[in-house]
Amino acid sequence: MGITPHEMNALRRASIGDMLMRTAAKYPHKAAFVFRDQRITYLEFNARVNRCAHGLMKLGVQKGDRAAILCHNCDHFLIFWWALMKLGAIITPLNFMLKAEEIRYIVTHSAPKVFFVEDSLVKGVVEIKESLTSVRHFGYINLSSIEPPAGWMNIAALWDKDCSDKEPEVEIHADDPATLLYTSGTESLPKGVLNSHLNFYIDVMSALADLGVRKTDIVIGGIPFYHVAAMYLCVSFVCIGATSVLEYAPNPQEILDLTAREKVTLWVWPPALYAVLPHLPEFEKYDLSSLRTCIVFGALAAPEVLEKWKRLIPDVGFMNYYGQTEMSPLGTTLTSEEFGDRPSSIGRANMPLRLKVFDPDDRELPPGEVGELVARGPSIMLGYYRDAENTQKTFRKGWHHTGDLVRMDEEGFVYFIDRKKDIIKSGGENVSSQEVEAVLFKYPGIVDAAVIGLPDPYWSEAVTAVVVPMPGWEITAQDIITFCKRELAPYKAPKRVVIMNALPRNPSGKILKGLLRKQLSTNPN
Repeated sequence: MGITPHEMNALRRASIGDMLMRTAAKYPHKAAFVFRDQRITYLEFNARVNRCAHGLMKLGVQKGDRAAILCHNCDHFLIFWWALMKLGAIITPLNFMLKAEEIRYIVTHSAPKVFFVEDSLVKGVVEIKESLTSVRHFGYINLSSIEPPAGWMNIAALWDKDCSDKEPEVEIHADDPATLLYTSGTESLPKGVLNSHLNFYIDVMSALADLGVRKTDIVIGGIPFYHVAAMYLCVSFVCIGATSVLEYAPNPQEILDLTAREKVTLWVWPPALYAVLPHLPEFEKYDLSSLRTCIVFGALAAPEVLEKWKRLIPDVGFMNYYGQTEMSPLGTTLTSEEFGDRPSSIGRANMPLRLKVFDPDDRELPPGEVGELVARGPSIMLGYYRDAENTQKTFRKGWHHTGDLVRMDEEGFVYFIDRKKDIIKSGGENVSSQEVEAVLFKYPGIVDAAVIGLPDPYWSEAVTAVVVPMPGWEITAQDIITFCKRELAPYKAPKRVVIMNALPRNPSGKILKGLLRKQLSTNPN
């Protein structure tokens, strides 16, 4: 009696879709996620995912096909995504803040076979629909009860009761791509990052080993699902058997409400949210005693913010996290045990990775020297989609080059310095824009700031601060320069300060420093 190719593949494969099946068998009646008034068990989730997979197959979606979605966080997103993983198809989630031309670029580049759009966002896609020639089926996601266009299918029809809830039989291998995520370029067009089933499998190991995630954990799924950090958390929680409480979009007041109501144990937020939460109305009335761990990612939280939280919830452990989409998004973690001694570190290498620091000629630097962080390990992306040149450049010498400048001490703790492209060469010295920005945020009345280098005949590049004042505050350029000179070495202090009403940002919220340089170089006043 022979064994079929699918049976041989299923025997020992690393497929993320299989992990949902196993969790559903182990914890069938446990809540996989909560969204609005729904509480979906793992058994129900797996059944809907399987029906969706069979529904997608009826539309002609096959292994290796791309499938795009433009939507806020919701149950429909998760069902669609996990169904694609069970098919060996590739999800391309789009940032819901993108404009028509930005959507056109990503959809044209990724060439998806199907494209599902949240009902409130359909209007922005309709105007470019005819140019999206790869898309065979357009569908809508009913979250606001807005009338859909004629001919668009309801995504919920994919998991109709007529579809089978049996596991789809598809051969899936560890290095098959699972996601195609487009990085938010601030200097160039976004690049499509291909992450594999193995990448996400390794994520689960790191979540256990580095973050200490438990099956009893409850996390707020508020980070948008087009972001690799949200996918990392979701995959890890599903595989471990924990519960996610979904937010349509991050809402500070709702974060407190959900934490108290659902007994949330884990927060994962950028520093801005930790800064704003204690200042919300009636903050003190919320019961946050269920919290066990707070993870900070994207940047370091200001020391005064951390001190405030230590007073508010002294028994909760804080952690710093650093990662990249290209690393799925593993990188470094500073554990709660290490946090008190070195809160300015982004931590040590996550369990599956080896990290080094290279000079501009790709030679390893000794501890304490500043250079580019490079990485090796099974969480590294497959490469950039349809971009062999940038893939080869990023993977040169057999290391993933992050583009981030760091220093690493003798114990392996990493300290972030700046993005390579944001280092300013001024008067023969290197100035970290991030270091100057950290000082600017200490100045009373500054709500937003960016530091760039502008061409200068004497300094080569002049350190230039672009700041946004709080409403009603009067600030002057000279006062800011004087303040910075008290806090920084003279060569690091801004030579010029520009006061603006707002800083230009891309749809992911990253400051467009390239645009600022262009604007201020051509318009020096």
